[in-house]
Amino acid sequence: MTDPDHARVLVWAPTLYESGFKQRHVDGDALAVQASLRTAGYDSVLLDAYYRGRPAATLADTLADAAGFDVLVVHLFTSDAYGPRLRRIADELVAARLRHPRLTVIGFGPLAVSAAGELLAHGAVDHVVAGPTTVAADPFVAGLLTHLRAHLAVYMSLRSLTPADLPYGVDSVVSVAASRGCRSRCTFCAYNADLPGGGWRDMPMAQVVDDITHLHQAIGATTFAFSDSDFGGTRRECARRATDLRDGLRAVGLAGTLTFAISVRAETLDPDIVGVLADAGVRTMLVGVESFNPDTLHRVYGKRQDLTHLREVVAAADDAGVTTVASYILWHPWQTLDGLRAELDALDRFGRHRIPHFMARSRLEVIPGTVIERQIAADKLLITAPFHRAFTIADPTAAAVADALTEWFATTAAPVLAGLHEADPGSLERLAELKIAEWNWLTDTVNREAACHG
Repeated sequence: MTDPDHARVLVWAPTLYESGFKQRHVDGDALAVQASLRTAGYDSVLLDAYYRGRPAATLADTLADAAGFDVLVVHLFTSDAYGPRLRRIADELVAARLRHPRLTVIGFGPLAVSAAGELLAHGAVDHVVAGPTTVAADPFVAGLLTHLRAHLAVYMSLRSLTPADLPYGVDSVVSVAASRGCRSRCTFCAYNADLPGGGWRDMPMAQVVDDITHLHQAIGATTFAFSDSDFGGTRRECARRATDLRDGLRAVGLAGTLTFAISVRAETLDPDIVGVLADAGVRTMLVGVESFNPDTLHRVYGKRQDLTHLREVVAAADDAGVTTVASYILWHPWQTLDGLRAELDALDRFGRHRIPHFMARSRLEVIPGTVIERQIAADKLLITAPFHRAFTIADPTAAAVADALTEWFATTAAPVLAGLHEADPGSLERLAELKIAEWNWLTDTVNREAACHG
């Protein structure tokens, strides 16, 4: 049994993105877990490999510390890492457990819950917070699991973190949470997976502003990103939260000093709210558009999106100097050639530059346990393997275009992307050139195929 008086906990935020971008992003949710443990009296250490603005110690070297660790909490928050990246993290955890047989590994975060069955079967973790029920025989581990479950339901201040906990540069992009969950119920989304009862939970904006102030004073950071999946909640709540953020920053003398990025649903916004957010320092809004095909939007994705209202919000953002970045899912199991052509035309009118990803990557990510996984399986289009979910496109012509685009991307774009880095001024220009080339290739191909089948 673990001696509670001498037990040590390691919180590990692994690298979840492969590309050269997102080098300086700080996982604020992992900071909150560390602050929560520290405040509760646990002897805990944070190993942040998610932030790549400086070299980070490896998990193996950290666990080899002479003092040792009894429990490892691995923070897995983004569904984007499901697949090969999560498999490599799981293998790293298995190797750590083989070297340290007494180590207990706990998975934490929505991705850990979604992939809990695979992580447990792989031998990567012993327990998953808010995942399948497992029994911890060790009282210390059982108490830690109880604490982590309770952490999901409360706001945890970051002000207990010291400069030693925050070894980041002034150019860091620090994430903070001002809400949890999402009011929408999109069939493909797994970001509510770890929330007891699901839904959306507002966090106290005054305390969030206090945390932002603390982080700014500690490391000098001026760029922040709200990690909320749904910043607004409802239009009324979004107006209140935007006002509280703006007024709170003014009260502490930081108005005009800090900038923010948020993820927000268009239906929670109107032009006035966009203006308040701009006054608060919001410079980027990520909006989940997902599709310009109304049938796909509602029937496949379970999303309620007023496309006319979306365009009004985007126009207001343009006027206010706020950049709108939209997520879009072009490739899904039921895509057709006619659907491709109509959606590409709509994307062009909306502004292709608003979609940050390549069209080859504009693909439905199938996460275990989601509604859409069951729908795809019911239509016998699901492809499964350990740490892998994919799909077959039913329409043969659309499938052929998708395969050809994947090949184009692999041979033309991927080799160049491997050498790009956000610190290189020329990388963004090269990235833009590649995206334009891909767009031209795809539209030409779809138009040619449509003419052949017309």
